[in-house]
Amino acid sequence: MAGIGFALRKLARQDTLLSGVRAYSHAAVISCGPWLFTVLALGGIELLGRSMVPIAELQRFSSIVRYDFCFSLVAAGPIALVLTRQLADQIYAKNVADAPSLFLSALILLFSLQAAMGIAFYGFVVDMPLSERLLALICLQVAGGIWIACPFLSALQSFGSISTAFAVGMLLAFASAVSVAPIFGAAGMLAGFTVGLALIFFALAARIFAEYPYQTRSLLVLDFRRYWQFAMIGLLYNVGVWVDKWIMWCAPGNVVIAGGIWSNPPYDSAMFLAYLTIIPATTLFLIVVETRFFEHYQRFYQDIENDATAEEIDRNHITIVRALREGMRSIVALQVAVCYLAILAAPHLIGMAQGAPEMVPIFRFGVLGALFHGVLLCAMAILSYFDLRRELVRVAVAFLALNAGLTLASLWFGLGYQGYGYAGATLLSLIYAYFLVSSRITRLPFVTFIVNNGELRRRHI
Repeated sequence: MAGIGFALRKLARQDTLLSGVRAYSHAAVISCGPWLFTVLALGGIELLGRSMVPIAELQRFSSIVRYDFCFSLVAAGPIALVLTRQLADQIYAKNVADAPSLFLSALILLFSLQAAMGIAFYGFVVDMPLSERLLALICLQVAGGIWIACPFLSALQSFGSISTAFAVGMLLAFASAVSVAPIFGAAGMLAGFTVGLALIFFALAARIFAEYPYQTRSLLVLDFRRYWQFAMIGLLYNVGVWVDKWIMWCAPGNVVIAGGIWSNPPYDSAMFLAYLTIIPATTLFLIVVETRFFEHYQRFYQDIENDATAEEIDRNHITIVRALREGMRSIVALQVAVCYLAILAAPHLIGMAQGAPEMVPIFRFGVLGALFHGVLLCAMAILSYFDLRRELVRVAVAFLALNAGLTLASLWFGLGYQGYGYAGATLLSLIYAYFLVSSRITRLPFVTFIVNNGELRRRHI
């Protein structure tokens, strides 16, 4: 991500307001494009759809989209993270001839997994018309394809075309779904929404193949044996993101939509809106923190390769620690300000979204959880930089266990405590991740020469 971050930072430093807006807008799309697109498009469709179609049709459409994104994220998580690491290694080695093969093999594997999940759920679990079943399966596959394309976005310098693809796709999804909603109901909205997703996916895929014009050699290039920890992290983390929704779908206050789809509209809508508050933190991390940190990070390891003295290594180490502290302080300050304003304006924001009053406390605790979640993501990114895979697995396990356990515990206190579990889980996960980052970074020379020394590990074994 640092590569495209440097280009965006250069754009942001130009002496025009438009350049700064463009830089941060591109960064928001690159860091949170699929999620930002989904929430905005889905929210706009729900707002206008209420006056066009029966509420049951609208709820079924929204629930199908949520289920599709749930299935696609859980299935794509392990594949996308292995793909990300393998692509990063190839870029570092300046040998990206296998990039198209990686992309295609990841798509084939994901499409196979999603087909099995989708056919099992939409074919045998729920009861829907055949047209909706087929459209739900297509939407599932296209959404998953976007998640697989995302690892390549940070390597593509054409961030203008990426932002355009997401913007045009979002507008097309919104316009298509709204225009056919009065005639075809849920099936029409789902078809229109899927068309917008498809535009984004094919635009990104075309850009990837244009950037990497190499011949496809093999479709068995994903190395899960070497990167199995990343597959575990991707699975555990994405299950952790969704586990509180699964629990709330079965909790008191849930709604069983026609066809047998379980949902909890107040909780789902409030949480999805709350997730939007993560965007400032991830944007700032990409443009300011990650690029500045990466410069010191690169210098630290380059000097080691060039036989730096102990004094030079210690000086570079101190510089890395200082850069991380300053950067994380900026992110926390920004995210706290966003969180504070969102909590104060919660009734007004929920009112603008035409949400139910019970969404307000859920949204407030969702925003508080998003504050901790945004910083948690930054901490996990730092652990990834130093290849601390076991620590990342531990954080993912902790997040999953805490989100599931605390959400279940919150049910004992009644409906007024919805959202407490997610907020508590992200806070405790962040504390644990911070402890791991702090303990490793303060001992970075030891971690570099001893902990991450493969030769020493082999001799010990």
